[in-house]
Amino acid sequence: PMGLVNRIHEPPFFFGNQRPVVEQRIIPSTWSEIGAGLFGELLPGLTYTTYVVNGLNAKNFTSDGIRSGRQDGSLAQAESLAYVGRMDYAPDALPGVMVGGSAYVGDSGQNQLFNGLKANALTQLYEAHLQWKYRGLEFRTLGSFGHVGDAATLSAFSTANGTGVIGSENYGWYSEAGYDILPHILPDTTQYLAPFFRYERMDTIAKAPAGYADDLSKDLEIFQVGMNYKPIPNVVIKADYRNFKQKAGIAPDDFNLGLGFIF
Repeated sequence: PMGLVNRIHEPPFFFGNQRPVVEQRIIPSTWSEIGAGLFGELLPGLTYTTYVVNGLNAKNFTSDGIRSGRQDGSLAQAESLAYVGRMDYAPDALPGVMVGGSAYVGDSGQNQLFNGLKANALTQLYEAHLQWKYRGLEFRTLGSFGHVGDAATLSAFSTANGTGVIGSENYGWYSEAGYDILPHILPDTTQYLAPFFRYERMDTIAKAPAGYADDLSKDLEIFQVGMNYKPIPNVVIKADYRNFKQKAGIAPDDFNLGLGFIF
């Protein structure tokens, strides 16, 4: 239960053809692990979720972040466990507003050897989010910060295998807004047409471990504009343009067209 996209990740529920990059590289959505836990409502509008799950596999971490360390349940190693918790508050006095946060903490070493050494790869990930829906307006913002323990040992293993330096710290945030303009054109329509804008800032190597150089190509800004059209709520047609800026090297921009549906 991390972030805004992971649990509700089908195409009609987010702007653009791609999920926010922050919720792919910093929060590795789509992210699922085997575990057990509790969820419920503490007070009206105040909900919680907490799980114990198998930890990530640090042998698959790369300079692009922890995403490749997901195990997804299939033959998952569970020598190391992790704990995840989330709280959200949606006050009745402010319809359409939801604010919350989540945290993930667990060892990712899985009792493995990294070039003959054990790694104390305590992996921490924290995020806070806000969502506001008012009439045709939808606004979301999210910030996330992560820390990976013993990143020098992991980086020695990772660089030897060609997957780059593992950041001991990483971070990312984004804000986006969209507005359904169709009711102003066709007042009685049940269809949906929303232009949107998203800004993202992230760095998977916000801090490199001692003895390793930072990779400035992982320090990114992304500007995105696009349109979501829903002829019915379960079907969406999307178009968007993304402009990538990084501190080193050149990242190509992209233009995307897509059709998505749920059933």
